[in-house]
Amino acid sequence: MSEIAKSKEGNYLTRNRVIRNKNNKWEEEQKKKFAKMCESDASYSDIMEFVINENEQNHKMSRINHRIRCFKADGAYQLHQAIEAVFGTVTAQGEKGMSSDGSVTTIPIELADGTKVKVPFGDISLEGLGEGSCISINYDEKRHELVVTGKCQVRYQSLIDDIILATMEGLETNSIFKGQALEIADINDPKIMDLSAMDKQLMVLSKKTEYDLRPIYARINSPQRCIDKGIPLKFGALLEGSYGTGKTLLAFKLAKEAIGKGWSFIYLKDPTILAEAIRMAKTIDRSGWGCIVFTEDIDQVVRGKRDAAMQDILNTLDGGDTKDMNVITLFTTNHIELIEPTFLRGKRIGTIISMGTLDAETADVFIRKSFEVGNYVIKDSLDEVCKMIEDSHIAPAFMAEIIEKVKAMMVLADSNEVCADDIKYSVESYLHQVELSQTKDMSETPEQRFVTAFKEVMGTDIDRENIRMIAKALNNEWELDAHVK
Repeated sequence: MSEIAKSKEGNYLTRNRVIRNKNNKWEEEQKKKFAKMCESDASYSDIMEFVINENEQNHKMSRINHRIRCFKADGAYQLHQAIEAVFGTVTAQGEKGMSSDGSVTTIPIELADGTKVKVPFGDISLEGLGEGSCISINYDEKRHELVVTGKCQVRYQSLIDDIILATMEGLETNSIFKGQALEIADINDPKIMDLSAMDKQLMVLSKKTEYDLRPIYARINSPQRCIDKGIPLKFGALLEGSYGTGKTLLAFKLAKEAIGKGWSFIYLKDPTILAEAIRMAKTIDRSGWGCIVFTEDIDQVVRGKRDAAMQDILNTLDGGDTKDMNVITLFTTNHIELIEPTFLRGKRIGTIISMGTLDAETADVFIRKSFEVGNYVIKDSLDEVCKMIEDSHIAPAFMAEIIEKVKAMMVLADSNEVCADDIKYSVESYLHQVELSQTKDMSETPEQRFVTAFKEVMGTDIDRENIRMIAKALNNEWELDAHVK
């Protein structure tokens, strides 16, 4: 017998055993009811009517309607696992019909270890649960719920309930996203990320930044001790600073460390879905210690007037339906001055970590660690050039580019000995390039520069009526000034 045939036979035997056990249990319950009826003062006709009614009721079809909040892939996979565990197997609805090709509609799912599986979706048949019994598996993308509908004989309703309960238990304890890094562009379709390259990325933090990170490290590395000490794992942190200071790199470094400690990590590509993503994180935060939810450029959605979208974010961070969550929310911004002040309130943001340019001490460490790759030898003191780097306010990302330029020159010179002047000259070249890039662009008119600045301050949350009102106010003010003069 082939392996496929053996598998089919095994599923058939399992399914029949489950149904047989369920029938036996139902029959025993019916016997007890019948015996109790016979022991009563009921007449023969009453007993017979009771038996007929019970038989009719238990052969009636019961409606199935369950909704489970979860990510689509996770829910479909856990439901499939539950059906196999409880029932044995499933087949396409109408598989034995003349017009059916016998195929099962499936959706592909990639597991954390890279394994790709296909699980049933749509209409499937649960043979043996009464003629016409079936379930339909769908997903409500607006409410983010797995929807299981269908029908079966009343006597088998508890079997369906067992399947749904096993699905929910699987989601809570063994989510396919447990301890994984996820990237979400579409709230209903997370993608597993590979953070293995993070170990190769150089990051040198100042002593102050390391100190400011302690509340996060405590929760990531010692969650149970935090709980025992009455410290909630729920926490918010804002990484602020100019471009190139390492905010995003730090977030992914934290993610790599957190995953190793049993946390999950969610990286949002779109900050506008933040509130919904935090609520969805609740579906997997109990599978491990919790979740880190990370989004960049939070100032895009928490600046300007407080509209419904911003209020939803603020309320979600405050608590409500996320009050009991183990979630660390991590944000970045290049423009902290644009953020609505109430967003920075302690209840929402537990710490603000300023990411700055390199000081002399961190510049020295950064340079030496950078030249360890390639076995370079630094010949002389770096004190002067490191002071120059500090005074020039050079961010780590740009310092990395400067060092790459030095290394390229070393390759050309076929040498691995680095002089302080090699670094100094490359720093000077970079500063000259920055100076040129900051030269006033005369191709843009003052009016265009005003519009650009206006858009940056106001964001995208402004309509034509707002613009007309502002224009009218400016015009009135201008006429008033003219009269004063």
